[in-house]
Amino acid sequence: MEKLYIREILSELKVIKDKVGRIENRLNDLEQKIDNSFDITNDKAFKEDTIKGAAKALIKKAIYHENSQIKSEAEKYVRENYAEYFERFTLKDWNVYYVNNIHGPLLQKIQSLRGTLTNKIKETLFSVYGNLIEPINNKAKPDEVIMWKKSTKTNKCYQKLFKELEEDSDDTYMNRILYKIWPDGKAPPEKIAYAIAICQTMLNPKNKIITMSDHVVKKLIAINL
Repeated sequence: MEKLYIREILSELKVIKDKVGRIENRLNDLEQKIDNSFDITNDKAFKEDTIKGAAKALIKKAIYHENSQIKSEAEKYVRENYAEYFERFTLKDWNVYYVNNIHGPLLQKIQSLRGTLTNKIKETLFSVYGNLIEPINNKAKPDEVIMWKKSTKTNKCYQKLFKELEEDSDDTYMNRILYKIWPDGKAPPEKIAYAIAICQTMLNPKNKIITMSDHVVKKLIAINL
């Protein structure tokens, strides 16, 4: 009687085991189907994260970039953070996807980060000069900008930008501005040249604007490097 009871229990356990096995197989099949049907190219979070991550890496290295550098950094970011999904792209599919979904927004993000740095440089310039310079709104009218550029205070600040504050010292207003922006002194040469170019453009009375022109700034960067 006892042996019969044990056999029944074992039989029921086998049935349960078979059912569990079938359920596991179904779950594995379902997981595989879901994984295969997931289209990362339609994932908004993927796009936004790639754009944000690549832009941050790019602006950390340099101010201005070639299109090839931008694409390379985006691809690098996806390979490092979404390797499993990147492998599903063919070279052609990735190129098409990048052009249609990443390149334009990534350029805008880089420009936005560059604008953030530009504003920080301008704010630091006014902070370092203090009462020696009159403030001016970024949205000031053209005639107001011209008047500000021609003012004695602005002109004096421009003349003093690189002058030693003490004889035989490296202490200049420009160096103070740079130190306040990068206290650790580890800014890449191009970023330093960019900050100098912004300050020069901002204070130079020959430049009739206070908004930055990439054409003018790039020329000054080349001179300052």
